[in-house]
Amino acid sequence: MLLIKNATLFSEGEEFIKDVLIKEDKIAKIDACIEEETASMIDAKGLYLLPGIIDLNVRFKDDVLSKAHIKRLKNKAKKSGVTSFALMPDFTPSVESDTFMELLEHKLDDAMKLSIKGLQVGEKNKLNNISRLLGSGATLIQENSHINGNLLRRILQYALMKKVPFFCFCDNPDLNDNGVMHEGVTSSKLGLAGISKVSEISEVAKVSAMAEYYGAKTVFQSLSTASSLDMVARAKFTNPQIYAEVSIFHLIFSDEACGDFNTLAKLMPPLRDEGERGKLMEALKVGKIDILTSLHAAKSFNSKDVPFNDASYGVDSLEEYLALCYTSLVKAGHIDMQRLIALMSEVPAEILELENVGKIQEGYIADVILFNPSVKKICGDKNSLLFGLEIFGEVKEVIKQGELL
Repeated sequence: MLLIKNATLFSEGEEFIKDVLIKEDKIAKIDACIEEETASMIDAKGLYLLPGIIDLNVRFKDDVLSKAHIKRLKNKAKKSGVTSFALMPDFTPSVESDTFMELLEHKLDDAMKLSIKGLQVGEKNKLNNISRLLGSGATLIQENSHINGNLLRRILQYALMKKVPFFCFCDNPDLNDNGVMHEGVTSSKLGLAGISKVSEISEVAKVSAMAEYYGAKTVFQSLSTASSLDMVARAKFTNPQIYAEVSIFHLIFSDEACGDFNTLAKLMPPLRDEGERGKLMEALKVGKIDILTSLHAAKSFNSKDVPFNDASYGVDSLEEYLALCYTSLVKAGHIDMQRLIALMSEVPAEILELENVGKIQEGYIADVILFNPSVKKICGDKNSLLFGLEIFGEVKEVIKQGELL
């Protein structure tokens, strides 16, 4: 047993100081004062007790599966309080057999105890492989919107039939004109080819219409435009199981971060202009964004320390994820802590249908973290997009299924 004393909890827009007793893998009791002599005790005075973070858009470093990259992802997740994640399947070697899927499930469970595995169909793979791979550990289907329209239709039908979520990244490369960043003033000043907003918006229009029609649970991944969010919001009236995801980076950075050819700011989707960034923040405030993501896709230094056109897309973001969200969203006054918990834990758990996960509530699985909001630091990693940024907050303890990690 584990007894957490004097923790700050959040409920119905207010915060409370409570004791929390954990027995085996569940939250057994929440009360003003709990005494249990046989339990190990943690004094959480001044600390927030939060549900473990669930990030639905995480990738291996350099999109390569290896033992070292699994270990690295585990360590990054622990430091940020991420207790579950959706691992995007577009890595190499690709998962093409149920044996490989079972091996991956075993390796990831050894590392994290719980992780979510994705399945990517791809143009070359056969749809009849979906059923077998889902039965071998995959729990979601992920694909890009620009694949063959008939294949996309059949994936949505299959997702509905198998009752699994479809994660879709919306972008049409044919409309990008070989662009490498957002098409706008900054790209013009740098002399770089731009990626138009229409490449995302047009695909969101197509997929949202199909998701409405077929009624499949659909997550629109890392949206970067207000128009996309508006379309998803309208589609929800027909299909409530449609969700909009936005990365924390698209909420707090604009394409100006790419100035001086800064490849650390080269993301996909690209960081948009300041006007669009502001619209995304307003959309967050009015509830058009359902979930946040770190968009973690770490890349090696050698793939970033090259000319902008040749640099890889991606950001190493998982370690500071919670502190970054707390600083830029809660502490900055855009949303309250309860809303942040919903964006980072409650709704992701709902999407993945993780039973009794995502809340601090009696009877729920004890996937929880202790977070100190008072710790302040300046990011000192020159190879990080966050270099020089002042952030608040630090994860002090991570408890997974009742066990301290």
